[in-house]
Amino acid sequence: MLYLKVKSIALHLNKERAKEFVEVCRAHAEASKKDEGNIEFKMKYILLPGAVKVTFIELWKDRAALEKHNKAAQGRDHISKINEMRVYREVIERETED
Repeated sequence: MLYLKVKSIALHLNKERAKEFVEVCRAHAEASKKDEGNIEFKMKYILLPGAVKVTFIELWKDRAALEKHNKAAQGRDHISKINEMRVYREVIERETED
C-alpha cells in the first residue's frame, strides 16, 4: 500500500511573516524528502493579501514510514516554527493501492 497525505495550512500574516513562513515550510519539505520511505513530497503555496496558504502533498511507502516521518519531524526546528506561525491546519489522508 502507498500512503498519501495532504496537509493544507493557511495563515493570516503580514507580507514579511508570510515570506518567512514559506521559507520555513520549504525547509520542512526539503528535509522530509530525505526521510526513509518518502516517495514524493511537494510543497505549493499561494500568497494572498494578509495571508498565505501552503499545501504539502506527501506520498509515503506505507503508514509505518509516514508515522516514522511524523515522529522525526516533531524534533525539527522548522516544525515548531510552523506550528507557532500558523492559524489553520487541515489534514486529508488517503490510502491507495500500489
